[in-house]
Amino acid sequence: MKRLHVLVLSTISMFILSCSFSPRSLLQRNKSPEPKLVVEQTIPQPQPEKKPKKPTTRKVVNRRTMPTLQQLPEGWTVDRHPVAKWGMSLPTVMSNVLDSAQTVEYWEEVIDIPTGYKVPLKRAKVYFQIITRLTIESVELHFMNINHIYSSTNHEPSHYIMNAIVRAVELKPTGFPQLTSDDIIKYKFLMNYGTPKEFSEGFHHYENKKTIMKVRDLDSRHVQIQMNSPQMEKELLIAIDDMYSLEGIEYQKKLLLRSIDF
Repeated sequence: MKRLHVLVLSTISMFILSCSFSPRSLLQRNKSPEPKLVVEQTIPQPQPEKKPKKPTTRKVVNRRTMPTLQQLPEGWTVDRHPVAKWGMSLPTVMSNVLDSAQTVEYWEEVIDIPTGYKVPLKRAKVYFQIITRLTIESVELHFMNINHIYSSTNHEPSHYIMNAIVRAVELKPTGFPQLTSDDIIKYKFLMNYGTPKEFSEGFHHYENKKTIMKVRDLDSRHVQIQMNSPQMEKELLIAIDDMYSLEGIEYQKKLLLRSIDF
């Protein structure tokens, strides 16, 4: 009985060993585990918000250019050509004008000054009339003799220099449309010389360093233009101050005293 029990145990042990060393079990032992396929999931990154494009705006170029303003004339001009400029002598002006047969009018103006003296100022003027298809223009060129203030011997025409102009323009009948004085002021002065410095006593006032000009309409068909040179007026005041101020009088006395010998 004991031998039978040992036999049974041996048989079971051999079966277990045979199962453990079978080819199938060896394959299962040697077989490495298959690598698992890992699928990486990419997380989308947030994209920056795109700013809406600004609509392209085209610069509108104004093809209408503003008219260039003209400088005030420095004297009398005909067809934009200077004929008589400020400070020009009387004989030179007469040689430049179209009609040199015009006569010159001379007179004397007495100026009262604060020191109580009366200054005799020699003046002259020349009158012209210019007739065109649309206008009849009267022109007065005014001259003054500043050198005569310094010496009474300076009385020749060459000592008279131009300092002012007075022009009167009359519009002829033009039918339809009829030109008016408002048209002259608007298109020949306001548009050419710009906004006036001031408007007073019916005049549009223009001024720069070389010319002072005043324009007004006398009626619907007559325009008046007055011009003068501030530089010539300044030279006149200097001459009066040199000869008739208290300092000027003392200086003249000293000059006279030089000819007296004791």
